Amino acid sequence: FKVGYSQAKDRIAVPMHDEDGNPVGVVGRSIDKKRFTNSKKLPTSQTLFNLHRAKRASSSVIIVESSFDVMLLHQLGYSNAVACLMGHFSDIHAEQIDKYFDTCIIMTDNDDPEEHKQSQCRKCYKEGLSSCKGHNPGRDLAANIKSKVNIDVLWAVSGGGVIYPHGAKAPGDMTDEENRFAIKNACNSLEYRLWYN
Repeated sequence: FKVGYSQAKDRIAVPMHDEDGNPVGVVGRSIDKKRFTNSKKLPTSQTLFNLHRAKRASSSVIIVESSFDVMLLHQLGYSNAVACLMGHFSDIHAEQIDKYFDTCIIMTDNDDPEEHKQSQCRKCYKEGLSSCKGHNPGRDLAANIKSKVNIDVLWAVSGGGVIYPHGAKAPGDMTDEENRFAIKNACNSLEYRLWYN
């Protein structure tokens, strides 16, 4: 992945490419906290991180949120992972997934709704609630992915009604074996709705 470090920006620098493998910019991540500063005009809505490698690796794809999640899964032998950076999945992303893959495994974050409460939440207000119930942006992103792609969708889960074990939010919070199990144990959309919603 040719990951580097920028002393000037004090950031880990991860090169990003378009679907044909042409360099388009850099994903920058701080070392001390999880803050991202990407290169100017990085076309994150135009391509998925690692798409150029994943499309050659398999007819199935694992969709995660961050470049670091992709690199972690790659180390575990899953070179077919891509990331939709910034928690956004565009229509162009959906077209690319449909073009290159037959099946996708959704492995987006499972956020704690308590950490995503808003003082003036329009979504909850529209539902008739007086205060915010909390939200799960990673699962909202997953639902958006499911609604946009036209291929088979599976959901990475730990089983028994648990999305990820011990309250883990993302692949980086799980052990290698837990990540492998969640991918191998991926369930279809009907089962996911019955057990995990």
